[in-house]
Amino acid sequence: MIVSQLSLKKADFRSGNEKEAVILGHCVLNMNTRAPGIAAWNGAIFPLFRALRSYSGEVHQYPCPEAAVVGGRRWWHVKEQYDTFTFREILKKLAEIYTNYFMKSDIKEVKLLGLGLSPTCGFRYTQSDPTWGGRPKEIDPSKIIKKDSGVLIEEFVRVFEEYGLNFSVLDISPSLIYPDYERRMKVAKEYPPTPSEALKELEKFLGIKIPFKPEEVAHIENLKDDLRSKKMVAISSNKFVPYYDKLLEYAVKGVGIVLVDEVYNNEKEKEFLSDIYASMIGNMTIAGHNVEFLIDSDDLEGVLGKTIERLEALMREGDLSVIKLSSIKR
Repeated sequence: MIVSQLSLKKADFRSGNEKEAVILGHCVLNMNTRAPGIAAWNGAIFPLFRALRSYSGEVHQYPCPEAAVVGGRRWWHVKEQYDTFTFREILKKLAEIYTNYFMKSDIKEVKLLGLGLSPTCGFRYTQSDPTWGGRPKEIDPSKIIKKDSGVLIEEFVRVFEEYGLNFSVLDISPSLIYPDYERRMKVAKEYPPTPSEALKELEKFLGIKIPFKPEEVAHIENLKDDLRSKKMVAISSNKFVPYYDKLLEYAVKGVGIVLVDEVYNNEKEKEFLSDIYASMIGNMTIAGHNVEFLIDSDDLEGVLGKTIERLEALMREGDLSVIKLSSIKR
């Protein structure tokens, strides 16, 4: 994968539309949590991450429920395998926490960005086959693509509608996120067929320009390999804007970005969120991924601080790398 000099060009964050928010599917900024074999980027979808600097609303990234519940060494799954009472209960609670936060924050419009074909985060198409289960078998991924949404998108949409939230939904084209996307695109024909066209669709949805050079997405064409870096950095979502330049340095190096969302409304919700983040990050660490935490003193009592507490209680000494933001130059 090539990262051009365009990535080093600085730009000021836009201001004005502070009453809008985007919720990113976790893999948008951190491909490392995808099931093994289907990561077309080292970490973030880089042109999109770079362009988020010009997004005028709040930027959120929900935790990956698949990695939190099943782990980092999971098999490929279909929608039916995640369609369980417990999994949907977790997703519903997550959607309710975000909804309550947006309503209390007077957010007027929410944009939910999923990932095409995902059994959890797909919107236009998902992967579905009720016969899956038991002994693993070789499959043709194009034969399990169905016009439907994944379980997370279904739960978020259901809760958003129930609460009367103003929202829109899109899922990123497989042409921008999957190795061997060409075979899948023969079935999922509603998606933009190339990485460049997928980025153009995202420009329209987010209302921002996503500048990129052709060589930055050329690596996805005919890609057969999984490109995950197995490197992640976690930071409070409140620090996304002030420490964007530092996060950009990580993203250039192919490190996945984890924005630990401080969207809780009470202690019970904070505990719920820290449990999910600790499960997700702990599972990825057990699967051989390296995770760094960037933390400030005012993060200690939030979700990020509680997540680190949970992990320190369960992980072996030396497994966690915690860097104080006070030591980082902005």
